[in-house]
Amino acid sequence: MTGRGRNLKIFSPAGKDNQPVHIRGILFDKDGVFVDFDKTWAPALKVVAGEIAGGDAALAAHYLTIAGYDRDADMFMPGSVWAAGNTIDLVEVWLPDGDAAARAAMAQQVDGYCAQCEPVPVLPIKRLQEVFGALRAAGYQLAVATNDSSISARRTVERFGLTEHFDLVMGYDSVANPKPAADPILKFAADHGLNVDELAMVGDNLHDAEMARAAGVRLAIGVLSGNATRKELTGQVDHILNDITEVEGLLASLRL
Repeated sequence: MTGRGRNLKIFSPAGKDNQPVHIRGILFDKDGVFVDFDKTWAPALKVVAGEIAGGDAALAAHYLTIAGYDRDADMFMPGSVWAAGNTIDLVEVWLPDGDAAARAAMAQQVDGYCAQCEPVPVLPIKRLQEVFGALRAAGYQLAVATNDSSISARRTVERFGLTEHFDLVMGYDSVANPKPAADPILKFAADHGLNVDELAMVGDNLHDAEMARAAGVRLAIGVLSGNATRKELTGQVDHILNDITEVEGLLASLRL
């Protein structure tokens, strides 16, 4: 997935008439943005791979490798199936010759396990509550779009005490075409009376940037709290921040 966003056009915050377009809604990715991807999902997939492999260590290692696991670095690589894809993408590479029923069963097993995992916040939970609370108080409508399942996403939002701050929480199974397709952004806009050029997208990976551009949002913001580097994000997003604590300040500085 790392290569599909290389020719994205970076938009100016000004509209066609060169007048500022005010941001009314912000769509956030979850993992790498307010959930620590490596601490939460690297251990989780190791367990899932072992279970699906039936205790066969070599097969489990194979599953991890094709999911994007770098054993030497002990991490999943940016843009890999597990870092950027969804459960369906994972099942397709784990079970390439499987029929629909087998793939559905494996997807259910993966999603079921993930929904029970205890997510690790990228910042202290109280700080996350302050960040999203301040954005809500500033008048922004907020949503989550993740390639995790919708059940897992909602449970994470609940566990972190963020439910009141989000107008919409979407997983890969909430739309017909999950990111990097534009569907999650278009759903957020349609459900809440927003225009796509009134939206900002905040994510940590190139598939977030690709979704933002596919939908035509006003701003694509990358954060370095996930597993993509500044070099990888440069030229693919309008702004690169250290983490989400800087989003409100950025929008204020742009008078958006």
